[in-house]
Amino acid sequence: MTATVDQLADGTIPGREGEARLRYAAEADLADAKLTAWKKALPGNNWSLKFQLNGLAPATRQFYRVEMRENAGAPVTRSDVHSFMTAPPSSERAPVHFQVTTCQDVRGASTYSAMAEQQPDFCISAGDTVYYDGSALARTVPTAWQAYEKMFGLPEMKAYHRDVGTYFMKDDHDYRFNDADPYMKGRWVSPMKAGAGAVLTQTRGNKRLDVAWLSHEQGIEVFKQVFPLGDRTDRTVKWGKGIQVWMLEGRDFRSPNSQTDGPDKSIWGAEQTAWLKQTLLASDADHRVVISPTPIIGPDRAMKGDNHANLNGFWYEAQAFLDWVKDNGLDNIIIICGDRHWQYFSVDERNGRNIPEFCCGPTSDDHTQQVPPPYKGVRRPYGARRGGFLGVRFDPADRSLACQFYSMTGEPLFKKVFTP
Repeated sequence: MTATVDQLADGTIPGREGEARLRYAAEADLADAKLTAWKKALPGNNWSLKFQLNGLAPATRQFYRVEMRENAGAPVTRSDVHSFMTAPPSSERAPVHFQVTTCQDVRGASTYSAMAEQQPDFCISAGDTVYYDGSALARTVPTAWQAYEKMFGLPEMKAYHRDVGTYFMKDDHDYRFNDADPYMKGRWVSPMKAGAGAVLTQTRGNKRLDVAWLSHEQGIEVFKQVFPLGDRTDRTVKWGKGIQVWMLEGRDFRSPNSQTDGPDKSIWGAEQTAWLKQTLLASDADHRVVISPTPIIGPDRAMKGDNHANLNGFWYEAQAFLDWVKDNGLDNIIIICGDRHWQYFSVDERNGRNIPEFCCGPTSDDHTQQVPPPYKGVRRPYGARRGGFLGVRFDPADRSLACQFYSMTGEPLFKKVFTP
């Protein structure tokens, strides 16, 4: 519930008291619509409201509008009509088209205009939807809320999400700060670059520890407040018989980044790892698509140490998982990751493996970085310092899955097609 229709001059959108409900149906005119109960907006979650809709018809565009009022006796105002697609039945093969993004700030908003023109069935945001420690400078819960207002209140973002349902994942920058784990007390920074609001404590060389950032618990809670999620952020969804998608959680359960690598060091944690393996083995989908906020295969920059593709990071867990995939004969797994600021398609051919990984790259060309050299045993047919997005399409006619990179303007770039 907001006090203004659009953003203020500083990009924020102030909230207000009130109630809302959804009117929804499978027809654009909302004929024979169903209604949810009224819900009250509360300041403790930035005046946001969530509604869970059950019993929707599969493979159907669902239309809805929000009805709002200040209180039970006040006049009702109505939003425009919005929509989203539901998944096809899990036993049927049907055409599916989705897009993947990561590492976005306001400079990449125009990319969503090109994405909207393709009319995808859904989108997956693979993390770093905002940058608390970047332009947003969001150190507290209220300023974290404002970071999302500044990003998702932009006209291009509102137009895209009007008719595209999205699964949101988080990484470090929309959790706490760069490379954050649950055990860090803050960021080590140069005092000259600490920024407004810094609280500097310990000294290490020429750097100080800035502890004025969201805690681990706050980072988890804000993300769940902002986006429509359940209790867990790791989940799997099946879009027909052709595609099953896994979305992994990379921050909540991880070991300290500084821990010596080995069998006891994990990004995923024991429970998530067991769930991932069990559900991968149980899947009967033509293509198993595993989406990780951070790379598993890479390559990555040598200086990094917080992900699976880093020799000084969580290398052991990654190699154990990739060996498990090979040993179980799962030859239809495709990995897609976020986090890295360049587009790439790599194939891990070490130890007799043949496992592909795609990184969609940042939404903006202004947010790109140099492409690092490939690892020995990892073939890289495509790598480019480009911003844009990744499109994924399943064709039931030949059961193929096409992964296509696009530029910010929607220009087709590298494409790879997989067949069962």
